[in-house]
Amino acid sequence: MHVMQLSAVDANLLVMLHPLLQTRSVTLAAKRLGLSPSATSHALARLRVLLGDELLVRAGRSLVLTRRGAALAPLVAEAVTALEQVLQPAQEFLPEQLRRTFQLHYAEYWDWLLLPKLDASLRAQAPGVDVHTHTKGTVAQLRNGSIDLVLTVAVKLPPETYTRPFVRDRFVSIVRVGHPCLKRPMTLARFADLRHILVAPRGTAGGVVDTMLEEHGLKRRVVRTIGSFLAAPHLVAQSDYVLTLPASVAHVASSFVNFETIDVPVTPPPSQVYMVWHQRNHKDPAHRWFRELVAGLGASLVPTPDSPSA
Repeated sequence: MHVMQLSAVDANLLVMLHPLLQTRSVTLAAKRLGLSPSATSHALARLRVLLGDELLVRAGRSLVLTRRGAALAPLVAEAVTALEQVLQPAQEFLPEQLRRTFQLHYAEYWDWLLLPKLDASLRAQAPGVDVHTHTKGTVAQLRNGSIDLVLTVAVKLPPETYTRPFVRDRFVSIVRVGHPCLKRPMTLARFADLRHILVAPRGTAGGVVDTMLEEHGLKRRVVRTIGSFLAAPHLVAQSDYVLTLPASVAHVASSFVNFETIDVPVTPPPSQVYMVWHQRNHKDPAHRWFRELVAGLGASLVPTPDSPSA
């Protein structure tokens, strides 16, 4: 059976066929199309050749549909309606009417920092939006659509992704209240000699503190490596350990754990966190609204240097 190639068909003919089958009149169809009767008659002749059927035939002074024309009428009407919907301008986006689930991937501590404020904003602005957060996975999941938005410090990203700076977070070091190291001015060598806690969610050794100390010919002893920022401040509060962590995390932890921030002469460079999303979502109005909402919350997450417990 011969199959017609859609790419070889003039789509305008489909648009012209619709009023012809609806009105069963070349004259009335011409008025609907804004064409002359001769141009519309010519289009009907082309359609007859294309479809291998007369479509409309004379019955006295009127035109009637052939069996093939009658069968095509509802199909053509549906196709033209669908085409009109495709070409319609995008409707105004209203967050309060949105029903959608966003998959958000980030480091575990963003559950502390971002999620409560994001939750409050969503309940107020878009109660129909669900958010599922993930702390395990990879940026590559943006490709298959299982993740919609990523917060990461990664610099090697898939080429088809977009990035936007989210927050720039500095590091601080904390110890328990009354720690012996608070009795004397802190030097970098004294800092290196302290017993350190390392938070390593992926279980990897080393970190920004090790890199910073190596640049000054120093090395620290990591006595505890744990996978969660949630447990680390509690461990500091009951020991003589020192913990270096993002200032934003320390600020939140200060609400439930007492500790002191020590003044280290040299600290690791600030960490730049990026928002990352796939190009498939770049122009999607709902996704654009969601990432703007997340981005707007970023400024409130990192305390200024003179903030309490910062």
